[in-house]
Amino acid sequence: MDLIKQRIGRTVLYKTSKLHEEIGNGELYLKMEGVNPTGRIQDRIAYYLVKEAFQLGYKTITVASLGPLGESLAFISERFNLSCKVVMPENSIDKKKQWYKEENVEIIEFGKTYTDAFLKSKELALKNRWYDANHGYDNASITDSVYSEIAEEIVAKLGSQPEYLVCFLSNGALITGLHWGFRTLWRSGKIDRIPKMIVTCVGTDNPIYQAYSKQSRTVGNTRPLNRYKGISRNTIEYNILEPQSVLNAIYDSGGTIVAVSPDQIKEMMPRVKQAENLKVFFRGAASLSAYERLCQEKFIKDGSRTVTILEEGKNLLTVKQLYPDDFDNIDQLAKICKGYLGKYGDGHEGSVEAIKTAFEGGGFVLGAYINGKMKGLAVVIKMPVKIVMPQYHLVYVGADISAGSRGIGTRLMEEVRNLTDGEFSLHVDIENKKAIKLYEKMGLKRAYFRMIAQK
Repeated sequence: MDLIKQRIGRTVLYKTSKLHEEIGNGELYLKMEGVNPTGRIQDRIAYYLVKEAFQLGYKTITVASLGPLGESLAFISERFNLSCKVVMPENSIDKKKQWYKEENVEIIEFGKTYTDAFLKSKELALKNRWYDANHGYDNASITDSVYSEIAEEIVAKLGSQPEYLVCFLSNGALITGLHWGFRTLWRSGKIDRIPKMIVTCVGTDNPIYQAYSKQSRTVGNTRPLNRYKGISRNTIEYNILEPQSVLNAIYDSGGTIVAVSPDQIKEMMPRVKQAENLKVFFRGAASLSAYERLCQEKFIKDGSRTVTILEEGKNLLTVKQLYPDDFDNIDQLAKICKGYLGKYGDGHEGSVEAIKTAFEGGGFVLGAYINGKMKGLAVVIKMPVKIVMPQYHLVYVGADISAGSRGIGTRLMEEVRNLTDGEFSLHVDIENKKAIKLYEKMGLKRAYFRMIAQK
């Protein structure tokens, strides 16, 4: 339970190196939620929903989902030994995904739309005494409090609030959670004001957009539905949970709501890939399209700081095992390693010795690559004992700091965990606070101080 929680949240806040110049007029930061275990922001809320179900004694959890929340719940419920019933519309393309084949997951097809599946899931929860993980009144407090943590992470990283915050409407839960988080920080005196919240949607038929366009402070009595199509083969719709709260967040922050087209979204995706070597999906691309428009219209002021939430944003990063033949000589690899580790690394001879031991003694070396160029390295050796301490020891893990904060270290640590079955140790300099935070996020605990005697 503690291990999976350590891996969720505290995601990368990446400062763009080129994209802000192409589409904006100030500093642009991307909150990359794709580094969560399943690659999506929904892991944050799914953990607490499953935890509550487990603590209340439920054996089964149910949710209506077209993909994101269902995938997160399936992944986390399996770690709590809970059965997961995912209700989705008939003939949904998402049912073919690999994660639905997990033993603890059952797909229940019902109806033609998400709303049909949503109502069926709630009916089944009541009838069978399953935990109802659907967004709504029963768990709204969990959702808001969990997503409010993202505001705290942003302020902790930047040292203050950004001027603007851009995120996708979806069902509105993320916006209300972020608004609550920033408003709480303001009340406690940790920030001077809350960021202007820019809500992005696709199409103009949702009640929040219609109310704001009419400069109305209240959402009408129309069905609180957010529907859009043209992004995938499905027409996607969400029940907006608290439309009035979303509208309040926009007005309270001095923000706005922007509708973008499917064509703008599709055009933005390759631009981000080319500029930053990042993969963004339609929600993130929609938000970046809105950011570009508001910069052009001068709603976003020159030189300001903007944070965009990428619900599934991730690096185009690959991690692979390296072998001696991949390099001209070990000296070359040792120099790369020293460059990544800086003052926390060993001398050249020590690096060469560790890499040789990894190659020849049953350990392994991993390289992280972005766009074909190495951006990170991990060296693991196999110890001669396996009872006194874990058999594998992570000697070095480092990343190219010029690549920005992209979650490279996290990905390398994930692969080390996979290749060692989670049984490994490492040493860390007590002054290396950043590394200590990363290791604790990956579930490692401080076991002892390493004391060294030297002549």
